Amino acid sequence: MYLDDLEPNNNTLTINTVFPDRALAREMMRLKVRCVYNGCVWSGYYSQYKDHAMLCDFGVITCPVEGCGQEIQRGNRLRHTNEECCMRKTTCQYCNNDYIYRELKVHHAQCPKVRIPCDWCGNRVLREKIADHKNTETGDCPNMKQICEFKQVGCSTLIEKNGQSAHNKQEVQHHAHLLLQAILKLDSIKDNIKEYSTQIQQIKTLLESQKTRIQSLTQTTGNLEDQMRQHGQQLAKQNIRTEEKELGNDKQYYINELRAHIVKLEKKVETYEAIVSVLSREAECTTDNLTVVQRQSDQFKEQIRILENNCKSQDRIIALKDVSLAEQDLRIQALEMTSYDGILLWKITDFARKRRDAISGRKPSIYSPYFFTSHHGYKLCARLYLNGDGMGKGNHVSLFFVVMKGEYDAILKWPFRLKVTLMWLDQSNREHVIDAFRPDPSSSSFKRPTGDMNIASGCPLFMPLSVIDSGRCEYVKDDTAFIRIIVDVTDLG
Repeated sequence: MYLDDLEPNNNTLTINTVFPDRALAREMMRLKVRCVYNGCVWSGYYSQYKDHAMLCDFGVITCPVEGCGQEIQRGNRLRHTNEECCMRKTTCQYCNNDYIYRELKVHHAQCPKVRIPCDWCGNRVLREKIADHKNTETGDCPNMKQICEFKQVGCSTLIEKNGQSAHNKQEVQHHAHLLLQAILKLDSIKDNIKEYSTQIQQIKTLLESQKTRIQSLTQTTGNLEDQMRQHGQQLAKQNIRTEEKELGNDKQYYINELRAHIVKLEKKVETYEAIVSVLSREAECTTDNLTVVQRQSDQFKEQIRILENNCKSQDRIIALKDVSLAEQDLRIQALEMTSYDGILLWKITDFARKRRDAISGRKPSIYSPYFFTSHHGYKLCARLYLNGDGMGKGNHVSLFFVVMKGEYDAILKWPFRLKVTLMWLDQSNREHVIDAFRPDPSSSSFKRPTGDMNIASGCPLFMPLSVIDSGRCEYVKDDTAFIRIIVDVTDLG
């Protein structure tokens, strides 16, 4: 090709002006080349490469199986189509049916021959037999569940074979509600049946009256026929043909009318009898249903009675537990308020009410929370008479100290000899009422207790009542008073 062959006004080469260089092609065919595919060691002339490339085991091809489309090496084609191709045919190991490998997982999730764990007992059972395995009537599951015995009234809960009693206790209110709804429904059905029976009885009465009327009309028609037959015979004897013909025609017409009316009445009677028969059968069925409903109603009432008894029993148990919890709360509160350093700070609330109770004699004294001189020391408390006791009755507040029976009394020194200080605190911190004493070793109040507590000992004239009422100091503020008892535990050392 020469430059002169190009178009003068266009220097662009076109397909029609380009031709292969055969000499250069022959030179290329004699060139030494190697295969371009990774792993292939073939080498040779370029003229042989095309044939080699068509057969090279390392050449990349597309999987021939429709739907796969994966690129593989030609030498791996057989292994890929038999072992790796997602569209290859494979056999389910459970049911032995053929499936495409890509769909095998989906099939396994549905295959009836796969063993799956029972969610009741955990045993592995064929999927196709899991329903029979868990069947509440014929199943063989060791942890078989059954429908609640109250299923007829709406409880569809599945429970273990021996769990009906526990389920009944847990669902007492639910079962009672279901039974109540069922009884109300039965009462409604019962009322409808009664109303229906009343209507049937009314229809029966109406049919009986119609039947009586039809019988009366039939008898009347028969009498008329007899009379007309007699008149006809008389007319025949008198040979009055014209009159006989006219009268006969009139009588015959009347008889025909009566017969037609009788036929109509007989058809009505047959219809009414058929209706009565159907209604009678329905009434019998209704009566039977009413009997069944009545029986079920009695059963439901009995079950409700049992459930009510269970409820009462549960209420009693709950009440006992509430009492026990209350006692535990009191013990916990007492433990929280208990001190172990020989010092009691007693907060008296509702002071006015407690003072009224003391004056009226309803509750003349109150005890403080107990306290200890140490964790293994003496157990003590205070006793307060807000309207006085003994010499102080009616004019003084009496405050006493009480030695109580403790768990460690056996290892303590007796009689009790520690100094005791009684204080009524002025909440304005100006003038506390204080009295102190040392126990009398000869007094039984300070010997080792044989009962729950010893006789109280202290100050019957601890503080005049007039001091409380005077308001000079704040011994009672916001209906609350504070008393402090201090036992000198240094003497224990």
